[in-house]
This record gives sequence, structure tokens and C-alpha cells, in this order.
Amino acid sequence: MKWLQHIWQGKGSWRDARWVAIDCETNGLNAQQDALLSVAWVPIEPPFIPLAKSGYALIQHQQPLNQSAVVHQLSQHQLAGGLALPEALRQLKEATDGAILIAHHAQFDRTVLQRAMQLCNIDWQPQGWYDTLRAEQRVLERSSVALKQDSLTLARCRSRYGLLPFHGHHARSDAIACAELFLAQTYVAQGRKPLTLNAVLARGR
Repeated sequence: MKWLQHIWQGKGSWRDARWVAIDCETNGLNAQQDALLSVAWVPIEPPFIPLAKSGYALIQHQQPLNQSAVVHQLSQHQLAGGLALPEALRQLKEATDGAILIAHHAQFDRTVLQRAMQLCNIDWQPQGWYDTLRAEQRVLERSSVALKQDSLTLARCRSRYGLLPFHGHHARSDAIACAELFLAQTYVAQGRKPLTLNAVLARGR
């Protein structure tokens, strides 16, 4: 049990922690009020991403959609046949409770999902969060690279690690892309020196 205590305290290897990349799509850009349309989760077992264990939930939505839904490749017909919000969130909770969640611009996803969980009276307790955007921002700031307007998009961040282009703006593909970026960031940072969980989390705060 000592290794488990070390992980809980952040002193063990980051690879022994439970990681899950997530992404959610909403009917707008206001995390405090726009409706949740879909959510995806992708577990990470370094150095692997077991896609067979990933999940995706399309959420039932009857209100008129705006341009944001079109960008996310979602139609009114698809959403009408989605899961009720409480059921989708229960699936997410089951897959992620106790895990460290990874997202690109994590503050948005965290605000959206915590608000939805509260609305549905679901007690959701992930162990922590890692933001791939913040981690990359720190790397660029340390290298004194001038940050352009699109320097920190998921696609641009991935390109700096030689990761393949991906078809974005769908929760599942974005979650997979984020998982790949997280592994690339962490293994590059690690080099030949093992990283503790605390060291990795500090990069993505």
C-alpha cells in the first residue's frame, strides 16, 4: 500500500496515476450558461491510450441550436435522440471519479461539467486536473517564444511535437488529440529523468 500512498501524496511516478482525457462541446462559449451537448472521455495508461475503454455521450437537447453546434458537427435530430443529461453525467462520473482529468483549456470544461453535475445533484470527485494548454504556455514562455494569437490551439500545440493533424471540434476526437498531446508533453519533459506526479501536475496547473 506504500506505493498507493506515494501516488496519493504526489511523490510516486506520474505513470502510476489514473489519467483520463476529456472534452465537452456546448451550445456556445459561455461556460456558465450554455447547454452541454456532448462529452467524451479517454483513459490513458502511459505510454498507451486504450481507445476500447473510451466513452462518448450525446446529450438530449430540444432547444434551438446556434452556430456552435454546427461547428461541433451536431444536428437537432441527433441531439433529440441523445441521452438525458443525468444519465450522460452518471456515465462520465463512473468513468472518471478518482482520476486526474486532462483537458485543453481545462477551466472551460471544468466549469461546464461541475455546473452540470450540480444541476443534476451528482457528487463528482475527480482527483485533480491537468491543462495541456497551460503546460504548453509555460514551455513557450520559458523559451522566450513570442505567443501569437493561435499559438496555443490544440492543433498548433500538437504540431510542435510532430503529432499528426486531426479532425477537431468533435468531443471524442478532441479528447483523443488531447490525450496524445499530454503524453508527448510529459515524455519530452521527462527525458531520461523520471518525473513524480507532483512535477507533472505542476506543469499543467
